[in-house]
Amino acid sequence: MKRIYTNADQSRVGMYQSLLEENGIQTLLKNNNAPYKEVWPEVWVVNDDQYDDALKLFKELDTQLSVPVAPWDCPECGERIEEGFGECWNCGAVKAS
Repeated sequence: MKRIYTNADQSRVGMYQSLLEENGIQTLLKNNNAPYKEVWPEVWVVNDDQYDDALKLFKELDTQLSVPVAPWDCPECGERIEEGFGECWNCGAVKAS
């Protein structure tokens, strides 16, 4: 078992844990209910063989989060989507890469 992520922001820790779990990587969350001034929540990858795959997912997510999304028109419903959003608020379609 290897620790892969820790942060004071519990919602960010949960987001990264969800990303891993959704992609079939079993995780363990530690320090979830501990006082944040003493220790931060941590995400651990249970199976060491999946650690490299988990790092790749994190790298992809970081790349997606760091690239600003310009305004775009939804190809499904034609709705104009404001800057910063990668999903149509009206129909749920995802912006094409």
